[in-house]
Amino acid sequence: MLVIYDLEFTTWDGAQSRGWTGPGEFREIVQIGALRVVPDTLVVDAEFEILVKPSRNPDVSDFFAALTGIDRSAVEQRGTDFLTALNAFLDFCDGSYALSYGNDMVVIGENIVLQIPEGRAPARPLPPFVNIRPHLNAILPATAQLAAGSLSRGLTEAAGLGLTEAGEAEPIHDALLDCRSILEALRYLRKLGHPLFCLQ
Repeated sequence: MLVIYDLEFTTWDGAQSRGWTGPGEFREIVQIGALRVVPDTLVVDAEFEILVKPSRNPDVSDFFAALTGIDRSAVEQRGTDFLTALNAFLDFCDGSYALSYGNDMVVIGENIVLQIPEGRAPARPLPPFVNIRPHLNAILPATAQLAAGSLSRGLTEAAGLGLTEAGEAEPIHDALLDCRSILEALRYLRKLGHPLFCLQ
């Protein structure tokens, strides 16, 4: 199996341009989304989505809520602690390659340091992580300026590639929807005869 995953993490107006260097700004994971797919067919075998309660900034910002559609109420009602969420995600991966469109594995590492109490650790080893963005951007240059959630619609608009378009009402910063958009791009790579990812 292959796992496509995506994260949403705490942010504020201007935080990305500052590199999250403002006072109290940490990239705490709030949502993990993932799809487990059959490598030969790229058919979805299972999906995963979980909300996480950030520990350093428990009240998610209005900017984050507007960007993702995930507000304080949703985090409070559905969120769990990071270690519980990470363990559930690791069980879902079950050692399979975990593909992200960007350096999401770095954010996971930051959260292991930030949010797991001293003396505790994940229940199983981390999966082999692969950032597929450089590979995808090199083969499909139209993707270079696109966020994960915009891949499907953006490629369709830019190049008429015939990918499945995301609905206009769907946010482009929802971890599970972003995974579906990444999957459509991977299906197009397969259609072109390219490998889905490369290890460097």
